[in-house]
Amino acid sequence: MPLVTALMTTYNASRWVEDTITSILEQTFDDFEFLIIDDASTDDTVETIRRFSDSRIKLIANSRNRGVGHCLNQALSFVKTPYVAKVDADDISVPTRFEEQLRFLVENEFDIVKSYLSYFADDAKVQVSERFNQFKNKKEVLLNDIRHPHDIEATLLDWPCFPHTTYFGKADLIKKVGYPSLRMFEDYVLFLRLLKGGYKFGCVEKVLVNMRVSNSSITASLSENALGEGLSCVVDEKWNRLSLGLQGKSLFVFGTGQMAKAFARIMIGRGVNVSGFVESSPIAETVNVGNDAFPILTLKLFLAKTNAFLVIAAQPVREEISTLLRERNLSNSHDFFVLA
Repeated sequence: MPLVTALMTTYNASRWVEDTITSILEQTFDDFEFLIIDDASTDDTVETIRRFSDSRIKLIANSRNRGVGHCLNQALSFVKTPYVAKVDADDISVPTRFEEQLRFLVENEFDIVKSYLSYFADDAKVQVSERFNQFKNKKEVLLNDIRHPHDIEATLLDWPCFPHTTYFGKADLIKKVGYPSLRMFEDYVLFLRLLKGGYKFGCVEKVLVNMRVSNSSITASLSENALGEGLSCVVDEKWNRLSLGLQGKSLFVFGTGQMAKAFARIMIGRGVNVSGFVESSPIAETVNVGNDAFPILTLKLFLAKTNAFLVIAAQPVREEISTLLRERNLSNSHDFFVLA
């Protein structure tokens, strides 16, 4: 039996999957099987995978699209090896990734480890986009800076600082905890559950995965229902801290995008009153959630309120807003809360 299972799910990834598979097959550590679950792709993904003749590849092509969380749980049911290395279908692993992560995990007695990452642009248009600039010059630096076990564990309570595509971990623990059957946030919920279980997180301080940036947004492409289901599961995992911070305070939501609106719907569904939304520079006076219109406050107006609790539901600015709030002597989980 091999020592490692490289685990990948695919869906309409024919543009990139050949390069991704090649990067795995060229690993310096070669005692692995490569388990691929295809989620009923409608392009040439399956045909591209089948062109590889390497016996380590085990492909399961589903006939019905069920979402990434379902496919990951399906994949875990086939894992018999002691370790699992996660692979995303559009990213590139460096040749020594498995070798270095396995050695680091064993020598330091961690349960699951990530690595540094480097973002690269999908094409020339992406290369000059603001989206890529944000990922390369801000997100990459921030993610790689969160490397010590204490920092990883503390930050995971707020947001997914442990990139899914970079993890290498003990298979029995990941199988025990499992993925929720979600189309979004399945990775973050897994890590929150591992964190709750007291498992040890670490980081190999080298770039071992190159992550592709395209102009598409996963959040924007999901249905309202899929986003709501994923976010509701995150709220479930964080509910004890969130409800404690809310006690006796008015709830405001920072952001007016899909995630912020989805969070508001979840809270209203749980019987929690939403007092309004907050933006640094609002371009409208109200935001509609369902049949109701809620006021949008400037951050300055929010800060003038008493007994108010702010949930940050805008991922691109969560660090900026969190820092600003801390500079004003507001504390995480008591005065504000980072959703994801």
